[in-house]
Amino acid sequence: MRLIGIDASRAETNEKSGTENYSYQIIKAIASTSCQDELRLYKRADGLWFDKSLQVEEIKIGLSFMWTQLGLAAKTWTDKIDVLFVPAHVVPFMKNPLIPVVVTVHDLRTEFLPQHSSLLQKFYLNRFTEKVRAMLASHIIAVSESTKNDIISRLGVSSEKITVVYEGVDHLHYDVKKLTDQSKCDDVLSRYNIANDYLLFVGTIQPRKNLVRLMQAFAQVASERQGLDLVVAGKKGWMYDDILATPAKLGLSNRIRFIDYVKTEDLPYLYGGAKALVFPSLYEGFGLPILESFAMGTPVLTSNISSMPEVGGEFAVYVEPTSVDDISRGIFDVLKINAEPQSFVDYSKNFSWEKAGRQTLKILQDNMR
Repeated sequence: MRLIGIDASRAETNEKSGTENYSYQIIKAIASTSCQDELRLYKRADGLWFDKSLQVEEIKIGLSFMWTQLGLAAKTWTDKIDVLFVPAHVVPFMKNPLIPVVVTVHDLRTEFLPQHSSLLQKFYLNRFTEKVRAMLASHIIAVSESTKNDIISRLGVSSEKITVVYEGVDHLHYDVKKLTDQSKCDDVLSRYNIANDYLLFVGTIQPRKNLVRLMQAFAQVASERQGLDLVVAGKKGWMYDDILATPAKLGLSNRIRFIDYVKTEDLPYLYGGAKALVFPSLYEGFGLPILESFAMGTPVLTSNISSMPEVGGEFAVYVEPTSVDDISRGIFDVLKINAEPQSFVDYSKNFSWEKAGRQTLKILQDNMR
């Protein structure tokens, strides 16, 4: 039996953002396949234990500093791993050179938007570390064709070394049938003090998400659409002071609401209750909220750049994200959509974690030593 080692350090938090959610879902999907190989998860000392129903071994590495470059690297020398999978982190530079590594690259945000990246991101993921990561990897998984093209053009990596594996939607969790429970829907909206019709944004509060322009565009819409609010769901990231100050500057503090991080179990109801998801990001490696919104039958406004048209297909309303006027136009357009919610749901089913898990496992097996 061969051994697949997996960096599970980003899958352990209760408050999962994009890469943490991907790590958790892809590990769970791989473990749920009819895999004949042994799976060993490497975790931080204070990490949560994984799903006990999965047939995986969990090893805690007792380091709080240099966990990857010292702790995880050491395991490639002491453990008889046949391949190491890094779903959302950097490759240990001091790894055993005989151990193949497959790494998922979600985006090159520090390349395209360095002014919108935190100091920690710039330290871990800059031009040098990105190139080293690509060089050390036996194979790279890109979460979209857009990301693959970025890796090729910015890092000079051969296309043969990269395979696109789309992210998925947890269709058991994001199930439009949940919306038939009106009391549950009302309860969730009540707990977040949402009383009016609303547009929804989901994501970390940071400049890359283009929230200032979104709020400025909403200000143009608000005067014509009384009773419509903008709800921003997501934890604070970095460089968010100007973002949080914008509603007051626009005189819309009572109609633009930041509700912080939303529990995973509440998100389906927030998506389902919204008039539309508004997601005019400046750059995305994938853009999972687009699919989550579609899975709940809710239309989507998003950007016409990066990976977002690839994810939204023919079903999203697209805008030029640097134009406040075009975002405003898009909001009016998305509010006019009268398509059957089931059409959005059906489209979202083209993307599943089960499919992503099978494809990822195949790549891991193909790259074993």
